[in-house]
Amino acid sequence: MTIIDWGFVALYILISLGIGLYFKNYAGKNIEEYFIKGRNLSWWLIGFSAVAAYTDAGIAPAITMWVYTGGLLGNGVWWIPFIVWMPLSAVLWSKYWRRLKTLTSAELIEIRYSGKAAGIYRGIYAFLIGFVFTVLLMGYVSGWMTDALGPIIGWTPFNLIFYAALATVVYTTLAGQYGVVYGDLFQFLIFFIGNAIFIPILLTHVGGMSHVYSGIEALRGSSAKEFFNVLPPTNTLTGITIFAFVIQGMFFAASPTGGEGFTAQRFMAAKNEFHAQIGQLFNTMLTLIIRVVPFIFTGMIAAAIFAPHTIADPGKLWAMLIHKFSPVGLTGVIVAGIFAAYMSTISTEMNMGSAYLINDLYKRFIKKEASDKHYVFAARTASVLLFALSLLVAYYLIKGMESWFLFINSVVFAFILPLSWLRFFWWRLNIYGEASALIVGLPLGYIVWFPLGFSKLPFWEGFLLLFGLGWIVIVTVTLLTQPEKLETLKNFYSLCKPPGLWSPVTKEFSNIDKRKIRKETIDDIIDSVIAIIVCAMVILVVISLFGRNYTVFGYALLILIISGTSFIIRWKRKGIFTGLRNNVGE
Repeated sequence: MTIIDWGFVALYILISLGIGLYFKNYAGKNIEEYFIKGRNLSWWLIGFSAVAAYTDAGIAPAITMWVYTGGLLGNGVWWIPFIVWMPLSAVLWSKYWRRLKTLTSAELIEIRYSGKAAGIYRGIYAFLIGFVFTVLLMGYVSGWMTDALGPIIGWTPFNLIFYAALATVVYTTLAGQYGVVYGDLFQFLIFFIGNAIFIPILLTHVGGMSHVYSGIEALRGSSAKEFFNVLPPTNTLTGITIFAFVIQGMFFAASPTGGEGFTAQRFMAAKNEFHAQIGQLFNTMLTLIIRVVPFIFTGMIAAAIFAPHTIADPGKLWAMLIHKFSPVGLTGVIVAGIFAAYMSTISTEMNMGSAYLINDLYKRFIKKEASDKHYVFAARTASVLLFALSLLVAYYLIKGMESWFLFINSVVFAFILPLSWLRFFWWRLNIYGEASALIVGLPLGYIVWFPLGFSKLPFWEGFLLLFGLGWIVIVTVTLLTQPEKLETLKNFYSLCKPPGLWSPVTKEFSNIDKRKIRKETIDDIIDSVIAIIVCAMVILVVISLFGRNYTVFGYALLILIISGTSFIIRWKRKGIFTGLRNNVGE
């Protein structure tokens, strides 16, 4: 790192701080402005902000690692569930969350359920998500940043986290969701542009793609065919593993790392449900493909340079390539991009975690009547506290990033995933079934994955065990306890209008209303299937080009054109694109 490189890093940090200062007064009005931008978020900001939140400091080393170790399908460990849950969120859950008009997903609890138990559990839920999960996730993200930047700039993990923390805390606490979403846009572009520029430079150093292919074939030998395989199953993506990932994707809307956390927060902030839907669809394309392509290159180049199993920590491969091949100036831009990726995710998590603590715990139970300025100050204080706790987690607890990758992204909430369907599709689910999922599932997930050693076994064993136990416990507890009050269920249904088993609630509805709901349900199911096909084909088109499998490329492109056109026509008929021109929140 030269003075020129550090100059780019300093410029990036100054611009980020400027964003925070610019939006300080907007965010300071009240907690609705601070946490969800006054419900005035446009679809394109939703897309960029969400993909930036998913693109943490670990995405570059992680994708590079997965390609190096698992070939072109190595990223199937997250691609497969994302192919399923992201389109489902775009079609279904985006509009559900926007219709509810909540500030956090915890607020849903006292809309969907009734009585003192609902209020108490809302507080418990807010505490667990705010103080436990958000802190754990931020610690995990900080751990990945040290892996990404340590080999490049030579700092200790503590120094890396400390200096990145200062800038992140300042602009996030000042500007709230305003700083988060506009900062996300800037940060994602810095991250993506820097890495995109690096690829042709890196290819020049290694002699072009022809040398990459020949290098992989020479180093991998008979396993090179497996490396370039673009159609599952593979040695690592077995049939039952794929099944587990598909199941995970179908229910991932109930996970704070999926459709219930900061993704839902952006839906709640949308101008209307149409902006929420299109924003999530835009985010889906950015997340699945656009941000990934540069690191497919780096993963393949790493595989052409380093023989299998010769790198003790594959998570450091991306940083090794940057350190060895990146020129002066560009290294600074790339390092700034990693700081940007880190800060975008951390700022999102800080804002989301403090939203739970202030809206669902502090304001709901501790100080019910206070000024808007008081709650904004409390939100800023909570953000700093959460981040400070996460630094302790990052420094002392997070070891073995591959195990933590699967735990954070797949395992930790496997037990609660049935809630994504049961809350919206089954009237009988009550507060006791809901509460049993998180109270039992969160500690059980950690125990199964680490102390019981399931992290060392095939992924599907731990995931399906927890997922199956979740269904058994949630449904059993629900059926052994009293149903919710009918008036509460009617109010929830009138706001959300979900499909599924709601006959006791909808029996007073007119036949016209019932037919309208039934038609919307059928249309949504068809749209969801088509959207999943589109996402799968987009990925297959891209990796088949990298794998030089032009037969698969041709078929995938044809299916993509047919399914994509069909989806656009169907959404146009629904008036979703027309709804984007309505800038007034619903």
